[in-house]
Amino acid sequence: MSGFRVGSFDRGRIASLWHPFLPAQAATSLLEVDLEELWRSGKRLILLDVDHTIVQWRQETFPPGIEEWVAKAKGLGFDLCILSNTRNPERLARLATKLQIETVRDKFKPSPAMFRLAMIKFKRKADETIMIGDQIFTDVLGANRCGIEAIWVQKMEGNEFAGTKISRFGERILRSTLYKALVTPVDESPESPEIEGAKPTGEKTLIRQIIKFCIVGGTSFVIDFGLSFLFLRILPWNGVLLSQSLGAWLQTSFPSFFGWAKDAQTAAIPILGGLASFIAMFNSFIWNRSWTFRVRGKAERIAQLRRFYLISILGAVWNTLIFSALSNVISGHPNRSLVVAKVIAAGVVAVWNFLGQRYFAFRVAK
Repeated sequence: MSGFRVGSFDRGRIASLWHPFLPAQAATSLLEVDLEELWRSGKRLILLDVDHTIVQWRQETFPPGIEEWVAKAKGLGFDLCILSNTRNPERLARLATKLQIETVRDKFKPSPAMFRLAMIKFKRKADETIMIGDQIFTDVLGANRCGIEAIWVQKMEGNEFAGTKISRFGERILRSTLYKALVTPVDESPESPEIEGAKPTGEKTLIRQIIKFCIVGGTSFVIDFGLSFLFLRILPWNGVLLSQSLGAWLQTSFPSFFGWAKDAQTAAIPILGGLASFIAMFNSFIWNRSWTFRVRGKAERIAQLRRFYLISILGAVWNTLIFSALSNVISGHPNRSLVVAKVIAAGVVAVWNFLGQRYFAFRVAK
C-alpha cells in the first residue's frame, strides 16, 4: 500500500468520530511488531489476522520470519489466536497446525463476536489483548468495538479478494485523516515543515480524481435520468407512450424474456433505460479521460475506449438490473419509484466504474 506510514497514534489529535478506525500503532509488517514492548505494556493475548498479515491470500507457505516471530511470542509467554473470516476452514486449520496456535471463527469482522470469544477462550481482558491485522474496516474496527488496541500492519504483496480491494479503496480515503493522529518520532521527523501532516502525492491525486469523478458522474446521472424519464414517461408513439408501445411489443414478441414484467412500461425499462445509460456513457468517457484522469495523446485512446466500454457496459448491466428490479419499489408511486431506483443503481455502479476506470480503462502503459 503506497504511502503507508508507521508509528504510534494519539487519539487526542483527531475528532472522536474517527476513533473507531484508529489503531494504536502502525508497522510495516508483523516482524516489526516489538514483542518485548507489548509484554511490558501488559499485553498477554495476541490476536492475528490471516491473509496479508501472516501469509499471502490463498497461500499456505509463510514468508521468512513469520514462524520464528510466533515462536518468540510463545517463548515470552504470550497466548496467540487466529481470528479469520475465511470461507475455507480447512486451509485455516492447516495454517494453525503449522504454527501450533488456536483459531476462532464466528460472525465476520468487524463484528465483535470473534474478539470476545477469543478473550473468553483465553480468559483475558480487553486491556491484556492486542489485535494485529492489515485491514482498518475489519481488524482495527472490530478490535476497537471491544475496547482492544490494534496494530495495523502494511499488507503483504500479492493478489487479494475482490471485496478486499473495495475496502482498500476506503482505507486510502480514510488514512489521510488517521495520519493526523500519527506521532512521528523526533529522529524521523520530516526535514521540511511542509511535509509534516501533508498527504502523500498519490493520495492527493486520488482524492482529486474522486471529486472530479463525482462531478462527471453527476452530470452523467442527470443525462441518464433525464433521458430515462423522457423515454419512459413523456415521449409519445402512435398516440400512446413510447414505453407502453415498445413494452407491449416486447411482451408479445418475446414472452419468455419479458414475461416477468407486470406491465408494458416495466417491460420497456431494460431497453429504454439501457439506451439512456448508454448515451450517458459518452459524456463520462470524454470528461473522465481528459479531466478526471488527465489522459493525453492519441496513442492509447482506442485501447482505453475498448477498456472503458467493457467496464461501462458491465456497469450499465448492473445499473439496468437494479433499476428494473426497483422500478416499482414504492407501490402506487411510479415516478417516485423511478427516482429511488435510479439513485440506488447509480450509487452501486459508481464504485464499480471508478475502480474500473482508474485501474483498468485509463491506466497508463509503462
